[in-house]
Parts: sequence; structure tokens; C-alpha cells
Amino acid sequence: MSTARLVRDHVARMPERSFVFSSELQAPPHAVDCEFARLVDRNELLRVRKGLYWKGPRTRAGIPAPRPMQVGLEVAGDGAGPAEFSAAAALGLTSQVPSVDVVAVAGRPPTPPQGVQFVSRSVERRIRKLRFLEVAVIEVLRDGLRFAEADWESAVAALAQLAAKGEIRLPTIAEQIHDEHHADARARWQRLEELLQA
Repeated sequence: MSTARLVRDHVARMPERSFVFSSELQAPPHAVDCEFARLVDRNELLRVRKGLYWKGPRTRAGIPAPRPMQVGLEVAGDGAGPAEFSAAAALGLTSQVPSVDVVAVAGRPPTPPQGVQFVSRSVERRIRKLRFLEVAVIEVLRDGLRFAEADWESAVAALAQLAAKGEIRLPTIAEQIHDEHHADARARWQRLEELLQA
């Protein structure tokens, strides 16, 4: 099978609204890059950054770009999630929309994409495969309510609701907080646990 056919078949199998890394294909890199460039020219993919493409819905105006947070999470990898205002917004604790999405990266952060800022965090987040909202909870615990408009009572109610829906795993958050080496986060989590159990 030719490299061009290999690339086209791989992209065709990917669902709409998904990212495609050129490095996923076991073929000569130059040939792979050339075929990806052709798919971009034919409006079948959108180039996000070197080696990363977006298979979005096709319109007459082209393919709408993914949101910066989506790109940031894809580049950051497992265990990444929102931080600062982005974390508070993800949990519904603020109505403010951050001008720049901040992503907490598990381990050493790569170069961030445009419109995104990376902050480095514990690599254990990747090992535990923390979910998006679990990272948001830990980041709010680190920052207190500095980026939120809500009080702790509202935060507890939001966490209880997310836990009931299975969107966050409280035992996993508790394990991660122990490894965060952030005294204020651990103290706030202890207080939240007491309120959640009350």
C-alpha cells in the first residue's frame, strides 16, 4: 500500500471532530507530511501545528478551528486539565471567560499552542489518568477561590453533583492531593471532605 493511501485510509477511519498526529503512521515522514498537506489543500483536514491536524466538520467556508483548550489538552496529553480561571469556569464557579486558556500539564510541558498557557504539575496526574474535571478540582484546591465567584458551599455542592454523576472520582482526587506537595490544597481538601460527608 502506498503512503498516500495509508494516510487517506487512516484519516477516513478517524471520527469527525478528532485530532490526527502525523507521527501515528508508520511510514516515511516526508511522504506522510506531503499527503497531509494535500488533505489540507483539499479542505479535508485543518493543520493545527506541525504534525497535528484537526478533522472537523467541512463547511463552504472551510473547517472551523477547534477551541484553544481542545488543542492544549491534545498537546499536553494524559492527566492534563484546566487551571486558574479555566478550572473555575469548568466547574461552574465563575461566569468569567478567560482571555487565555490555562492548562495544567502532568510533567514537563511542551511548547503551548496559540491562545493557551501551560503550567507544570505533578507527573502522577498522568499516571492516575486524571480526568478533565478532576484536574479542575485539584487546581481550585491549589488556588483557593481566587479565580472563582462562588463560595466553598457552592463548590461543595458542585463537587457532590459531579461525583454523583460519575464525572469525578473523589477517591482518585484524594490520592492525588496526597502527592501534590501543596499544603494549602491538602488542607482545603480535608475541609471539603468533611463538608461532603456532613
